[in-house]
Amino acid sequence: MPYSVVWFKRDLRVHDHAALTAAAARGPVLCLYIVEPSLWAASDTARQHYHFILECLREVYRALREHGGRVHVVCGELTDVLTRLHAAAPFDALYAHEETGNDLSFQRDRAVARWCRSRGVQWQEFPQFGVVRRLRNRDEWQARWESHAAQPCLPVPATMRFAPLPWADTPPPDAAALGLTCAEPPLRQRGGRTLAVLTLEDFLNERSLQYRGGISSPLRAPSACSRLSPYLSFGCLSLRVVVQATRAQIVRLPPSATRHR
Repeated sequence: MPYSVVWFKRDLRVHDHAALTAAAARGPVLCLYIVEPSLWAASDTARQHYHFILECLREVYRALREHGGRVHVVCGELTDVLTRLHAAAPFDALYAHEETGNDLSFQRDRAVARWCRSRGVQWQEFPQFGVVRRLRNRDEWQARWESHAAQPCLPVPATMRFAPLPWADTPPPDAAALGLTCAEPPLRQRGGRTLAVLTLEDFLNERSLQYRGGISSPLRAPSACSRLSPYLSFGCLSLRVVVQATRAQIVRLPPSATRHR
């Protein structure tokens, strides 16, 4: 039976996940995250990034288990993994979110596009941030951004059918095996949507009161800022969720709450 691959990248969640929603509506899905050694060899990666992603993936795994599925974590270069998977259990569609990364991820995505064309696999990408690809005129950006941010957030698909990985799952490599040997900050933020939601709510309800003056203070900035950057960067929360929650909170504030605004 034909099935679709949902390629998780910087969208480590199941809520408001357009790729998962579209693929699940189409038929059976195989949820896949690929640990790509070439990307982790880049100078802009570190041990804490990798461990943050693994924490996010554990939460995605638990969320999918509630629906009878799982996310499979496979190590290898992207097109090599797709070739192995397609040879063992042919799929006819690949779903993912657009990624705004570095040149390595850009060239990787171009290689994936060539791979899909050569094998007749439909590749559908969905926007999730404010970047608009192939925009002809900057004057069009604001309206498109507002349109994206205003769309209703997608719920977790109520019904999902899952295709199996055609080989035995193996644990993801440890950080040292990827060359990530630098020390990890002991107070780094931990990954996952649960902590992301708590951080967002804490900022909107409490810590945003400190933002106006605290953001420029070396002592107060760590608590006065939103601390949402890693959760947005790795997609624990969608941009749309954050924008809509922020705007809803502003509407609820009384007129006297000028500092909170």
